[in-house]
Amino acid sequence: MKKKWLIALIVVVVLVVTIVTLSFTLFTVQKVEIDLRTSSDNTYVAEEVAEDAGVDFGKNIFVVNKDKLIDNLEKSQPYLKCINIETKFPSTLVFHLAERQPFYLVKTNEGFVSLDQDLKVLECFETEQTGLIYVQNVISATPGDFVELDLLKEFYDAVLLNNRTREEALAMFKKIEYFESLNEVYSNKELGLKLTLNSGREVYLHNAGFGLAYKLAKLYAVLSSIYDLAGQLSDEVIENSEIHINNFIGTNYSEKDCYFYLMFNGEKVTI
Repeated sequence: MKKKWLIALIVVVVLVVTIVTLSFTLFTVQKVEIDLRTSSDNTYVAEEVAEDAGVDFGKNIFVVNKDKLIDNLEKSQPYLKCINIETKFPSTLVFHLAERQPFYLVKTNEGFVSLDQDLKVLECFETEQTGLIYVQNVISATPGDFVELDLLKEFYDAVLLNNRTREEALAMFKKIEYFESLNEVYSNKELGLKLTLNSGREVYLHNAGFGLAYKLAKLYAVLSSIYDLAGQLSDEVIENSEIHINNFIGTNYSEKDCYFYLMFNGEKVTI
């Protein structure tokens, strides 16, 4: 009986030693690969990605801090988004990457910065850049930082939910500003988005934190049909009126239920 226990103990010890040995030899980081999920004119080299991420070659692959590697990489290369890091046994890390695209332009004390849809700072500029949506705020940030700006992530999501692309949004919207309006029923202030279109028309999305995608859908519908009102309104009113979009208030209404009206020279236009 003692002999059987001794044999069993020896087998366990051998297994443990084998596992530990393999862990410190076979299962160590020896190689990095990259998988770029978006098309790009830029070339990304695995060795550079590994260096910027701070990969510790020879380290036990089971104890790699992937979150730290992602943070390091995204700070070093602001235009890269690291979707995840895959462990390919026994000794390879695969970085699944996407290239970020600028969408917003925001002023800083030193100039301007571009942001993507995740509000990550991509690049600094000394002068204002065209082709991006200008957000009339002043922030302090450097490339690689993530910033907080109300409703901007939701605005980009609302664009996509309306089956519009980034390029279509950039072609339509020129500037975003914030405004507050008073909810006359509940007597509370609500944050809205004032959109200036590239055509020059101004649009006010009231209470933009509620049903923003539906308000944007209403805007697209209004813009496609506003010229059908030519028989009721003058060309001057149609061309120069503001579009206001708000949600109906009441227990019978949901965030889908919104309406629009026009404002011309400070007065509501009857349609």
